[in-house]
Amino acid sequence: MKEYQRYIHDLEAMHGWLKVDLVHNCFLMGEEVGELFKAIRKHERLFSESQAPPTTDLEASKEHVGEELVDVFNYLMAIANRLDIDVEEAFRRKNARNQQRTWD
Repeated sequence: MKEYQRYIHDLEAMHGWLKVDLVHNCFLMGEEVGELFKAIRKHERLFSESQAPPTTDLEASKEHVGEELVDVFNYLMAIANRLDIDVEEAFRRKNARNQQRTWD
């Protein structure tokens, strides 16, 4: 995970995106989450826009969902980087606590 965070930092530095603040990164990630949901809706053929026929190429729609997942993940890493959060360590701590929890 540290390598992913480092990669996103380097990518942002290369494109000049390090100046984008935390709040705007959250907004941008929110937009990407919306695009992910839209891709999933289309993949699941829940409804389509503007009378377009639903996709019949499930592999292509699955690939599109994957691309949107990556966009969300990239913003998640950028947000963690803005706050100097080690996502791998946070993942391990949180899931260790979750293993002790019970849900109804």
